[in-house]
Amino acid sequence: MKKLVVKSTFYLILILLMLEVIVRVFHLYNELPEEYADENGIYKWYPQQVGYSVYGNRRQVYTEYKINSSGYNSYREFKPSKDKFELALLGDSYIEGFHQNFNKSVGNKIEKKIKDIEVYEYGHSSNDFADQMHIIANNKKTFDLIDHIIIRIKYEKDLRRKNYSFVVRQPFFMAFRKSKLVVYLLNIGAMESVKELHRNILSLKNGSNDKKETQKDTQINEDALFLDNFKWLTTKYDINKDKITFLIDSRKTSKEFLNYLIQENFNYIDHAASFEKAGKKPTTLIFDQHWNDYGRSLIANDIVNYILKNKIYKN
Repeated sequence: MKKLVVKSTFYLILILLMLEVIVRVFHLYNELPEEYADENGIYKWYPQQVGYSVYGNRRQVYTEYKINSSGYNSYREFKPSKDKFELALLGDSYIEGFHQNFNKSVGNKIEKKIKDIEVYEYGHSSNDFADQMHIIANNKKTFDLIDHIIIRIKYEKDLRRKNYSFVVRQPFFMAFRKSKLVVYLLNIGAMESVKELHRNILSLKNGSNDKKETQKDTQINEDALFLDNFKWLTTKYDINKDKITFLIDSRKTSKEFLNYLIQENFNYIDHAASFEKAGKKPTTLIFDQHWNDYGRSLIANDIVNYILKNKIYKN
């Protein structure tokens, strides 16, 4: 019995080592840049990092990223001035663009359609509306120089917080992330059950009850909550309605929220129609909902049409 255990352990370690080598040789793992939080509690990537993002279990997406001096994935530096027209795009991973080569981003596509415009993409994974308001408020000098701001709101995700609060992000299995095999398994979702067990242990340790929390959540009218959070944040930060436009998908947004935007004269771009017109042509990646190159082109077209139609910029 002892020999069987020893042999089994040896072969298991050998198999894991072989898999580690295969993942490294074929670069199946996602090599994201290193992250940090600045003095204002804003998460960014360390500047001047370059590398490749990998998504999908068979390296279905293999794209190049480039972090600028401001800490964002971008083909250009952010240097606003009074002499140029600058457009800022704020959002989460959809704006961040790790699923597409950095030189084929939404901002790059906009610049190719509008002469003499500079697009600054302030995208960072997991950022929500509270984060975006916090970024603008804590970079006032920069955003005062930027001529127009477009904020993407992912309705079902971005309005869950009423106030900004700094959240310490501790990647799961931090001690094991040097293993590219572990990174690969995490990225393809093969360790979801282990991650769920880890979350449950933490919940018990913190004295919380997930079942009670779930039952409580089901009793909350999320649409009312989201609208209340939006009202609070836009009032708290006193946003300039003439300078800020929201990018939304009305197919996934409540009618109450849309009606409030209209009632209070908030400007927004709804990309639902252009995506519906695409018909059977995919606008997102095969394995998740991030925009593919065609979807990004549609988003860029919607933004360009909005800017020109409303005479926000006259080229």
